[in-house]
Amino acid sequence: MNEQQIYFAKVKENAIIPSKRVEDGAFDIYACFEEDYKVIEPHETLLVPTGLASAFSTDYVAILKERGSTGTKGMGQRAGVVDSGYRGEWFIPITNHNSKPLVIMKEDYKDQAAFKDAIIYPYEKALSQCIMVRVPQLSITEISYEELLKFESERGTGRLGSSGK
Repeated sequence: MNEQQIYFAKVKENAIIPSKRVEDGAFDIYACFEEDYKVIEPHETLLVPTGLASAFSTDYVAILKERGSTGTKGMGQRAGVVDSGYRGEWFIPITNHNSKPLVIMKEDYKDQAAFKDAIIYPYEKALSQCIMVRVPQLSITEISYEELLKFESERGTGRLGSSGK
């Protein structure tokens, strides 16, 4: 496997292979489903299929993140780590943070008026972005808690809010 290559395969025929411009930091990832739309109820999280699977070097991890356009629609991107060894279909966990339904809808769906009180996100628009991050190869050494506390740290055992900022 070429360490500088990401290999994508279509699990579903209509999937869109991710792309990015040289100046972009992330690849665009699109939804891929058969239905005309998917509804995400208020405060619900839905795993949205992408129709994609991948292979890439163990030197990297794929991190799925929100796009600006999804964040402005109240769509939250939940957990999104794709490990190099995972060969199954990618799913994008989207949470609807709105008080009304969120609908990912295909452009040619004829009955759009049925969702007049919903927030519509176009199916044809990228739903997420994928950032490839280099993973350092670290080894693990178990030590006692007392030994660990001897390592210098400004924060020490201070918890949430301990910085006073």
